[in-house]
Amino acid sequence: MRIIRKRACLLLAAVAIVLFVAELGWAQDDTVPKKRLRNSATARGEIGGESHDSYVIRVRKGQTMTVEISWLRKDDNRAEFTLSESSNFFNGQQVEFGETSNDGKRWSGKIPETKDYYIYVVGHPSARYKLRLTVK
Repeated sequence: MRIIRKRACLLLAAVAIVLFVAELGWAQDDTVPKKRLRNSATARGEIGGESHDSYVIRVRKGQTMTVEISWLRKDDNRAEFTLSESSNFFNGQQVEFGETSNDGKRWSGKIPETKDYYIYVVGHPSARYKLRLTVK
């Protein structure tokens, strides 16, 4: 009986820890201001470490949007972007439509719904980047 109680207590403690850790992940807010972009825009920046740059653009259903990134190469640095429907970087998954090409440096797709779309840029370890956006 004591072994069963001990195992039950350990199981409850493990569940409590998992729920606590999951809650920490859900609680993370994205406080980085989103820079509003227009139909055809070029944004430049320097990013690295644990930070990210955030952009937002309103696109109409049926339009084709293309996003391209380039960066000043130094050692093995890299810049990347994610196009998301979420205004929160921490839970912003890549959209499920469109196609990525050029080793992840280019994305293009036909917009399925009129709304704001978010572009998040990160650099590893740091990068001076240029982000080109066109909407037709």
